[in-house]
Amino acid sequence: MSKKAKIIVIVACVAGALLSALVIALFVREWYISRPFVPAEDEIALYFTLNTEEDVGLIVFDYTANGRDFSGGVSNANRTPLKKGEVIIDTRSREELECEGTTVRLTFELRIITEYVDPNYENIYPEEITRRLQPVSWTAAFGTAYDVVITGSKTKGYTVTVSEHAGEAS
Repeated sequence: MSKKAKIIVIVACVAGALLSALVIALFVREWYISRPFVPAEDEIALYFTLNTEEDVGLIVFDYTANGRDFSGGVSNANRTPLKKGEVIIDTRSREELECEGTTVRLTFELRIITEYVDPNYENIYPEEITRRLQPVSWTAAFGTAYDVVITGSKTKGYTVTVSEHAGEAS
């Protein structure tokens, strides 16, 4: 076999190996992304769904877990609004909630911040862009996911409902 033929064979083998590795990587990525999210046995997953008429800046919440007060929120790390129709998965662990049992009594008081502003640890935002929702309470089981559906608009107001997640994660 000539030197040129050997080089062609080597290049073809390397190209084939690279192409095979790329196909395998894409397959693994697709498999990983397409798997449904399942909360761990010691956590509760909240699927925040924005059935809103417009994008919103932030979702901020004050909540109690078995009578202990906490606060938190969700926003985009890239400093863009949360998109209408978007679903954001947020989790809370038994340790974070300082709970011992298999269930926890939760009460969430949500606020929609209608424009994007940088989140702050105090969760204090201008009243003119803040919309308060009625509190929701439920007993949540660890290892379970819940749909937290926010509906409405900044002019008509927002409502929230909570139910056990209907997807594969519950």
